[in-house]
Amino acid sequence: MMPYSFTALAMLLGIATYPFFANHLPNQRQNACAVIGILLLGFLVFGHENFSELAPNTPLHAGLKLLSFLFFACAFLGRRRGKVGAEKSALLPFGIGCLAALASAPGEIPGFSLCMIALQTLCLLAITKSYSNLPKITLVKAVYFSLFYGFVSFAFHLHIYDLPPGWLTHSSVNGFYNLLLVTCVFHMGFQDFSRTRTRRRKNAQQKVDQEVMKLAFKGRRVLKDFRHDLRQPLSTLGILASVGKAISKDPEVTARYQHIQTAQKALKNMLEDFFDQLGNAIRYPSEDNSTALQNVSLNEIVAPLIEEYRLLAEVKQLQIRYVPSELTVFSNKEALSKIIRNGLDNAIKYTDKGGVVVGLRRRNGKLCLQIADTGSGIENDKVALHNKGWGHGSNIVRDLSEQILAKTECRNRYFNGRLAGSVFEVVLPCEAEVSQRWKLPSYRKESVFDVQVMAMTPEHLLEIQRRLPTNGFDRVDFNLHGAYRAYLSALRKGMSPVYILYAGDSSQKTNAIDQLKLLGSLLDYEPCCILIYNASQESNAQIEFYKEMIRIPMNPNLQDAGLHVITELFPAREKGLAGEHMSVQFGASSAPQAKAAMSI
Repeated sequence: MMPYSFTALAMLLGIATYPFFANHLPNQRQNACAVIGILLLGFLVFGHENFSELAPNTPLHAGLKLLSFLFFACAFLGRRRGKVGAEKSALLPFGIGCLAALASAPGEIPGFSLCMIALQTLCLLAITKSYSNLPKITLVKAVYFSLFYGFVSFAFHLHIYDLPPGWLTHSSVNGFYNLLLVTCVFHMGFQDFSRTRTRRRKNAQQKVDQEVMKLAFKGRRVLKDFRHDLRQPLSTLGILASVGKAISKDPEVTARYQHIQTAQKALKNMLEDFFDQLGNAIRYPSEDNSTALQNVSLNEIVAPLIEEYRLLAEVKQLQIRYVPSELTVFSNKEALSKIIRNGLDNAIKYTDKGGVVVGLRRRNGKLCLQIADTGSGIENDKVALHNKGWGHGSNIVRDLSEQILAKTECRNRYFNGRLAGSVFEVVLPCEAEVSQRWKLPSYRKESVFDVQVMAMTPEHLLEIQRRLPTNGFDRVDFNLHGAYRAYLSALRKGMSPVYILYAGDSSQKTNAIDQLKLLGSLLDYEPCCILIYNASQESNAQIEFYKEMIRIPMNPNLQDAGLHVITELFPAREKGLAGEHMSVQFGASSAPQAKAAMSI
């Protein structure tokens, strides 16, 4: 034996022990187990002729054979995607194989040792039953390494007994062993690279949680149905108020019907705004968009609110005064309306006599809106005291004020040293200040939400490219490939959070399902895998959420109703963000027919 071969094995053994103890990925620790088992066999292959301690019929030789098989066979146990029952059943052949490895140490009967080698190989193949629900490629790799390990052990024993055929020389045995070692080390290194490359990212903007997506999809569906059902009673309430106002002859009753009608309209607008915001909230991917600002007339906001609260003030025999103004401000109508409504509501609620005055004025280039009342005031001049109604309301006002860059304050008013009520003040920024604020550089990196769309044939790739709604993604990559090419693309370009595979023919559905399952097993994270399949031959086809994928049925002969689900799962991205960088790309493997789609 050449010294450098033995030294190289020792160095590789030291290297392999690091991932065995330190790698947090179970599969990688098992791959390291296989390498350690093969290296221990290598000490016998290269050292039995030069070191008496490793010679046949020695305890160290038998111990190394046992440890070699034990480590190598451990690589086949406990795979995270194997069936639990099958893994437990694999313990029996594992134990038999260990005994056979110990008994296979060279003895007086060559045939017995060779039979024990064959039994070890059969035990390794039996252990692979725990891979029954894994992709075929994983099973093929397990069978390959089992047979190759058994073959090298068998050839090594033939060499020990000096019974080799003519072509099985000492050099060929070493060559077969080196090939087994290189293959196993390459497999461990490549998988470690690929797992690191495609590992689940920690940034929530760069991964897709299928449970969150499922909840968002169902939430939007329930919200849509509830929104539709709620409109009917609201419309009925408005009609009844209109009819009552029309037939009433009593001015006071007519005023009450008018108030009901005004309140109904206000409630309808508030609910529509609420449903819009809730619909935007339960979406995937989520976006942290700032409130849109624009020029709005303050009178268009304040005047309807004054009329809405006027009857409520009259019921308490309070006066509410407001002088219309033509002033405009650069703000958000919905947010500002909620802030003013909160101030009016508290002013009337905590005022027993006197009244409420709403005024608009300019102050230092800014516009100031004040709601003054003659109520009991705010104890200790603190806004957030619950006895004044500013507990939860103050949090809402604060958040809305931050969105529109306004400042709000509530303080007591005094007259001749005595408490005269409170004043709620909203200071709105001037347009120049808003423009300067929005021109500040943003250091927040926008995420690019991309998707890989795949098909099995060029015709189907072209079809899905024409029909698929892509406004919900920043970058779309259309490619003619299956799981393996998508996996290689993930290694080369990085992973995509969403993979969509289109099965254009009913006969391709089963193959497409297997492709997406395989893709999920190859990548070391859980992407969102979506299967769009031809459901023309199915009855009552519905969207199905599985652990490994979402299946969306579609009838190619009908309208794209099935594909509209994509817009619910991934609503259109807002302009001005990463969506401005929207691009559609075609892979090199997408065939001339798919490339021609770029000109459509």
